[in-house]
Amino acid sequence: MTQESPVTLAIGGSAAAGDVARHLTGGRAVRAVDGRTVLVYAGAAAAVRDVTAYLRPRAMSFVRFGLEAGEPQPNRDRFGGPAVTGAQALADRAGPRELLLSETVRESLTGTAVEPAGDGTYRLSGTG
Repeated sequence: MTQESPVTLAIGGSAAAGDVARHLTGGRAVRAVDGRTVLVYAGAAAAVRDVTAYLRPRAMSFVRFGLEAGEPQPNRDRFGGPAVTGAQALADRAGPRELLLSETVRESLTGTAVEPAGDGTYRLSGTG
């Protein structure tokens, strides 16, 4: 049995990230250096379950998600680092109701349907 590695989930789109984060129950919300809310999960599978559960009843949602491997690094009273910037960049590029994953996150997921997004990232099948 392998131990899961932490992942960082960023929220983009027209909704306030803090409001969306309150509906995502599997992660720990932290404030990024730029003021945006990101969530930290113990592993990618938990983050994917949380996002799909959030999107399922929200057919008209314009929320976008990005999931990057790694844990945010403390920076005074906020958090930053490669996991945060990577997750935010993925969320910014995602389409409405879409979860974009980094290659590292994709490699950690087994039994989850993902498809290439065409730019070196992956999207969770059925979310876009």
